[in-house]
Amino acid sequence: MTFFRLYIVRHGETDWNITRRIQGQKDVPLNETGIAQAALVAQALKEVPFVKAYTSDLQRASKTAEIILRYHPCVILEKDEALREVYMGELEGEFGGSSKSAPSKETTEALMRRWQSWYSRSIIGYMLSKVKKDIPESGIGDPECILAVSHGGLISNMVRVLVANAAILPVQGVVVGRCLNTGVSIIDYSIPRQNQGRYLKGTLVRYSDVTHLARTKVVEENVDERICDQTIP
Repeated sequence: MTFFRLYIVRHGETDWNITRRIQGQKDVPLNETGIAQAALVAQALKEVPFVKAYTSDLQRASKTAEIILRYHPCVILEKDEALREVYMGELEGEFGGSSKSAPSKETTEALMRRWQSWYSRSIIGYMLSKVKKDIPESGIGDPECILAVSHGGLISNMVRVLVANAAILPVQGVVVGRCLNTGVSIIDYSIPRQNQGRYLKGTLVRYSDVTHLARTKVVEENVDERICDQTIP
C-alpha cells in the first residue's frame, strides 16, 4: 500500500476580498492581513513533510505558497496557470452584486477541463509513477505530502466535482461549504500496489479548515466563489 496526502490551501486575504471586488485572474496582492494569515497557516503546516508543491502563478496564491515553504526550503515550488482563479471577464474589478454582463467569462466546463488537466498530470500522474515503481511500502503514518495553493472558486469547484463523481469521499462531518482565506483542505489516498494505481479514490478528511485563524477575523464571503457556484450544475 502506498499513501499520499494532498493539502489544498486557498490564498490569504486581499483588499479586494474585503471590499467585495471581483478578482478573477486580476493579479491582486495579499494585504497585511493576508500575509499574516499566510504566516499562520505556514506555522500550522510546518511539520508536514511536503515532497512537492504547486501554486497558481497569481501573486496572492504564489506569495502564500512561498510563505508556507519557508519552513520547507528543499521543496521546489512549481507555478502553474492551470491553478488560477476562474476568469471573470468583464466582471473583474466590479463589485459584488454588479449586474454587468460578462460574455467572455470562463465557462464552468472550461474551468473543469483546466483543473482536471492539472489534477490528472500533477497529482494522479505523480501518484501512479510512485506506485508503479518498486519502492518500499510507506507506513500509514508516513504519507507522501503534496501542497497546492489556489483560489476559492477553483478549489470549491474541484472538490465539489470530485465528490459528486465519487472520486473522493468526505468523512462524516466534513461539509463542502465556503472556501475561506488560507482554508486548508486535505485529501488522503491509499493505493494498493497490486492494482497498479488503477483505482485512485481519495478521502476528504478536511475542507477549508481555518482553525489556525481562531483568534482572527475571516472574510466569510468570496464573490468570485459565489459567482462560480451559480454556474455549477
